[in-house]
Amino acid sequence: MQGYQQQPAYQPPVGRTPQLHTGVSQFMNGVYAWMTAGVAVTAAVAYGISQSPQMLMTFFDFRNGGMTGLGWVAMLAPIGLLLIFGRRMMNMSRGAATAIFMVLAVCYGITFSLIPLVFAVGTIFKAFVATMGMFGAMAAFGYLTKKDLTGIGQFLLMALFGIIIASLVNVFFVKSAAAHMAIDVVVVLVFAGLTAYDTQKLKQIYLVHGAVGNIAILGALNLYLDFINIFIHLLSLFGSRD
Repeated sequence: MQGYQQQPAYQPPVGRTPQLHTGVSQFMNGVYAWMTAGVAVTAAVAYGISQSPQMLMTFFDFRNGGMTGLGWVAMLAPIGLLLIFGRRMMNMSRGAATAIFMVLAVCYGITFSLIPLVFAVGTIFKAFVATMGMFGAMAAFGYLTKKDLTGIGQFLLMALFGIIIASLVNVFFVKSAAAHMAIDVVVVLVFAGLTAYDTQKLKQIYLVHGAVGNIAILGALNLYLDFINIFIHLLSLFGSRD
């Protein structure tokens, strides 16, 4: 399960009346373009490293079944970036916010470079197609629904903490394949729901405040994290059948 960055709450400037902006579809298209760029960077880095034994050995210690120092840095860097810069990204320069997003995407690409070595190409393809379908359907639901998803979104965010605890208990104590599969299913459902929640939240923010600050980059980062979490856990589910 990868890190998740919740969007901060925004307050309108004093004296400003909320306005309905007609460019919401263009704004959301821009957000998804940034998200797609992040996914593309992660995929390109993962594939490139997986094709180079020298690069793989830079990050992974195959003799001992672990990671090198650089590998640990790449794995832990996204968590550090989100903790240190997550809520500051809104008010950074566009270049700085974009750089953080792209560095995070590269780090995930390094970590995911083992995927082509562990899973069959067909399994990766099926998981990616299923992820695109699920992500697209939930994003469309979040964009079009009239139902307020705030309560559901907050519940799903809290559920993430329970999932993390359950995962740790299973890894260190229970070590159950069935429990691992059940956790994968729950994680997929949670991040599918968060995709709808994040999409609706972005739309609402734009309708009230416009394209304030780096909201497009921050929103793209949240949706990117939703996408890769759905993908990695669907891949685990599909791969368990190989």
